[in-house]
Amino acid sequence: MRFILYQNAAHWFDPISTIQNIEEGLFSMKGSWQKNDILVLPEMFSTGFVTESSHLSDKTQVIKNQEYTLNWMCRFSQEHQITVTGSLPYWNGELLFNSLMIIKEGNKSPIFYNKRHLFGIAGEKLMYSAGGDRTIYNSGEWRMNLSICYDLRFPVWLRNKNDYDILICIANWPVGRANAWRSLLIARAIENQCYVFGVNRVGNDSTGTIYSGGSLVVGPDGVVLHEMNDDVGFLCFEPDASFLSKFRRAYPFLKDCDDFTLI
Repeated sequence: MRFILYQNAAHWFDPISTIQNIEEGLFSMKGSWQKNDILVLPEMFSTGFVTESSHLSDKTQVIKNQEYTLNWMCRFSQEHQITVTGSLPYWNGELLFNSLMIIKEGNKSPIFYNKRHLFGIAGEKLMYSAGGDRTIYNSGEWRMNLSICYDLRFPVWLRNKNDYDILICIANWPVGRANAWRSLLIARAIENQCYVFGVNRVGNDSTGTIYSGGSLVVGPDGVVLHEMNDDVGFLCFEPDASFLSKFRRAYPFLKDCDDFTLI
């Protein structure tokens, strides 16, 4: 199973232009997609990290944007017979969530994860509701724990309970905290003995925030296997289940973890 990590520069609250650019950026993959590929896109990949009430109070526009984004995810995944995942502002009729959606081969009933830790500094807590449940996505031999940006700073939430092999973290992580992004991804891989895929956006948004990409793949031993710069683009990676299994058998650290319950 291959993972294609794509870091894009979102047009502010404009999924039409953003998605057009994503398709152009992935054009070189045309004809080479494989059935079990998983395309991983950043947090709020089609709109940018929108938290302003001036945008989100208009639920008609929010719904229009989410429908356009989800329809594209369905179409693209069906066309190439792959799985597409990324987050978007999602209004469920009662509450607004920052939702990571997983759409497999055009399935219109996505698996989703609602972001648990909302970034209060940027006003996310004021406009969005926090999720309450972890989502482990199983595909083939891999179990994937889904997370979004600020979740990365909370190791208790992401603790491996021997229920996942890959941690996926999609983000809008600014350049000013790029060292924390890289360091925390490595730390989560080491303490959870898992592969970690961090997918961040590039460019800037209407607030003047600059994003430097730096998407990367970390092995269960904490070794950085692939790392991107600050350009739009993608990398392909196929994790090694045999290596993960051997590493966990040789160093069974997870067996000594403290038990706890989130309340």
